[in-house]
Amino acid sequence: MVIPLTYIEPGVQAEVVWIASSPSMAGRLDDLGFSPGETVSCVLKKPGKGMRAYLVRGAVIALRYENAREIFVQPVAD
Repeated sequence: MVIPLTYIEPGVQAEVVWIASSPSMAGRLDDLGFSPGETVSCVLKKPGKGMRAYLVRGAVIALRYENAREIFVQPVAD
């Protein structure tokens, strides 16, 4: 099942499937490591539509809710 990255809870891993952003933002997210096939995990999730932080390629990256919801992922089974 493919879902927005914002649905991933802390400690859960997921694989990036696609990015539904403008070309410039999609390029920026790709540069940060949110590329199709890449594994990411949520490390921090503020309540509501607050900031989120994800571990990708060995770095913790903070994203706004608006940007994280444009990244579609598939949760990885343990």
